Amino acid sequence: MNSTEYMRKYRSTPEGKKRCMFSDWKFHGLKGDYESIYDRYIKTEYCDKCNVFLEGKGGNKKCMDHDHSSGDFRMVCCSRCNMKQFDKSKGKNNTSGHKGIVFNKKKKLYQYRKQINGKTYSKRCKCKITLLSYKFCYLLLINHRNPDL
Repeated sequence: MNSTEYMRKYRSTPEGKKRCMFSDWKFHGLKGDYESIYDRYIKTEYCDKCNVFLEGKGGNKKCMDHDHSSGDFRMVCCSRCNMKQFDKSKGKNNTSGHKGIVFNKKKKLYQYRKQINGKTYSKRCKCKITLLSYKFCYLLLINHRNPDL
């Protein structure tokens, strides 16, 4: 059995599914006690916001709602309620879900801004994936130059 087959079988086990979820949550910026969050996620059958039954497929898909700026877990909700969580009353347009990346509706561009020592660095791009790559490389470069940032 090669490593690809082994990983495929491991990911189909309950422990493998759990570890894949933890990895996905870390990638998307969720912070906290993953074990307790996972237990709550598994046990939740109804949306915490609108109380609709969560089927797993279709319109009532189970989602993890968290604060994108701090990474704090808020609730388990359906995909509809999760999309309504964006706070538009305060003028925020960070619909990308990534800290520092905003979408300019007039220019139809994503923009990344980083301010260090009073100087602002910015990059604009039509593709969010390219901009995320730029952000990742930029953060690696900055952390390499200034490890205490």
